[in-house]
Amino acid sequence: MHVAYREDRERKNQLKYGENCKRLYPNTGKKRGGLWWTYILTLVFKIGVDATFVFLVYHMYEGYSFPSLIKCAQVPCPNTVDCFISRPTEKRIFTIFMVVTSLACILLSFFEILYLVGKRCHEFLSSAHHSRQVITHSMSSGSKLMEANALKSGEQGTTDKKSYYVVVS
Repeated sequence: MHVAYREDRERKNQLKYGENCKRLYPNTGKKRGGLWWTYILTLVFKIGVDATFVFLVYHMYEGYSFPSLIKCAQVPCPNTVDCFISRPTEKRIFTIFMVVTSLACILLSFFEILYLVGKRCHEFLSSAHHSRQVITHSMSSGSKLMEANALKSGEQGTTDKKSYYVVVS
């Protein structure tokens, strides 16, 4: 839905300002900004729903096994009555299958969150490292450019120009 929303905004922007206008998003389908956070929150919500399901099933049935016979003494029964549950083994197998599937979904969603957060941290750290290299490289290429300009203007051997240093922390 978020991608469809972005594409619609992009389309309306192009209709309003023309085909050659600046794009609102470089790539509407890429997980950046609001889409990334929406996706992470959806995964957290999915983990919460699945964990609630596993918890409720465990506490409603006092474990994951179904007895074949239950003694019932509730209204409208006048006394204790034997109630037989039909196919308790099949119900138990199906319930265990649902619980295992929910646990697998929880685990996969958790690993996906770890992957997305790890990828974002890696991109952030590598971009910070890359920006430091660009600053260092531009400083060294800038000094070479000053030397080249001094040679072109015939000021060979003059070093009385002020030099400026930028400290990157």
